[in-house]
Amino acid sequence: AILCRRDLDERGIGESHRRWLARLVSTRRIVIMPTANALGYYQNKREEGGIDPNRDFPFDIEEKDKDKCMQTIAGRSINELFREHLFQLSITFHAGMEAITYEWGAPTYLKYMSPDDEAQSQIALGYKRLAGNFDGTPDYKTGTMNDIVYYVRGGMEDWAYGGSWDPDRVVQCTPNTFGGYPPEKTTYNDSTLRMFNVLVEASDHKTPPATKTGTTEQLLITNGAGNGHISRNLRIALMAIELVQPYVSILGAGGVALEDDIVPSKDRSNRSCMQNKAMLIPSNKKEIEIEWTVGGGFTVDETRIIHGRWEDMPPSID
Repeated sequence: AILCRRDLDERGIGESHRRWLARLVSTRRIVIMPTANALGYYQNKREEGGIDPNRDFPFDIEEKDKDKCMQTIAGRSINELFREHLFQLSITFHAGMEAITYEWGAPTYLKYMSPDDEAQSQIALGYKRLAGNFDGTPDYKTGTMNDIVYYVRGGMEDWAYGGSWDPDRVVQCTPNTFGGYPPEKTTYNDSTLRMFNVLVEASDHKTPPATKTGTTEQLLITNGAGNGHISRNLRIALMAIELVQPYVSILGAGGVALEDDIVPSKDRSNRSCMQNKAMLIPSNKKEIEIEWTVGGGFTVDETRIIHGRWEDMPPSID
């Protein structure tokens, strides 16, 4: 453990960053799907068997074209993943230009902002600032997919964002490929598809030179010595994981530092055998200073301490 932490420290990941990363790993479910279009990647083609997976989702397509969605294994694999999880934030990494874009990206909404435009804009700007620039590669552009990239029918990003609460844009797919796909697989409830799904166009070149990909040196520092395509997008991914949920961490009390409590979903229903953090405070001490930090967001409007005797706390606090 000592050697591991020393190695992290040498790479610019100090104790505070290490604890932060440990918290993220312990309190989030992180799902990574590398090269969803595995066949296309292997063949160095955009399509999977002649079909573009980027247009294979049942959003903003016409009813007569319901046999033109969920035709690919890539599309179905992503669909199955979304049916199993209630995702809140995600990033789709592509290449061909350099931009961070968000909803809308569909022709029906070409002249409209999404109802979450302000939040998505702030998140995209946060990604941009953390990503930085390097060696002639400028900061990412940000904006809607309609404005920065181009609109599409059947796009994955808008499907994942609005499929549950904008049902008029969704059809039940009846593809003929691979023996068909049950229509109920593209019937969604009101919570499955309502996530912020950001499209990151990571590089103008599909295969940038190794000199542009970056290194692990000063990995978590914007515009650090090792900044590049991979390193800056790793930071963006970490910010997405951070922003999934706000949290509070008490750092210390009375000048005594406390260890981070990163044990998620600890059962507190049986109060008689609970093991809580405790500090002995002399009864004659008139005041004590509590230090805490807030994460999982960009701005903090207000924080406060609520205190009381444990036996007076309602069961809901558990």
